[in-house]
Amino acid sequence: MRRFVLPLASLLTLLSATALAAPPATTTAAPAATVTKGPEINPQELHIALSSLLLAATKMAIEDAIKRGKAPDSNAAAHVGEPDYLTSNEISSITVHKGGVLEVHFTSAVSPDLTGVWLTPTRAGDSVKWSCISHDIPQITDVESYCSYQPKAH
Repeated sequence: MRRFVLPLASLLTLLSATALAAPPATTTAAPAATVTKGPEINPQELHIALSSLLLAATKMAIEDAIKRGKAPDSNAAAHVGEPDYLTSNEISSITVHKGGVLEVHFTSAVSPDLTGVWLTPTRAGDSVKWSCISHDIPQITDVESYCSYQPKAH
């Protein structure tokens, strides 16, 4: 019996390429009476933004500060770049607010309306859990299951 052995570097390359190529969850249309009309978005670009290394690195800086005892209340306190410096093709800014809450705004690659999300950290023992809320993207849960849509109260 002949065994096939894949070198570790090749396996890692294969796994990372597969993860990067994976599209966001597909959506199924709900009945017209229950659909909340939201801004036009590009689901693939939204998925890329929310899984980007830029956002992950910013979240790691927040988590590190929280684990040391104090959630940052600004980009400077989190030791990350200014909001307009934290950009990519999909992200136009990342702002750190009180409690380490992240406000992420998207570029027109995601939406011509420059919508955004709020990421809130919560300490859970030795780790930090994140919740994701959008006030203006009703279909966000279809793209990222850990996000939820909560319209602003008027």
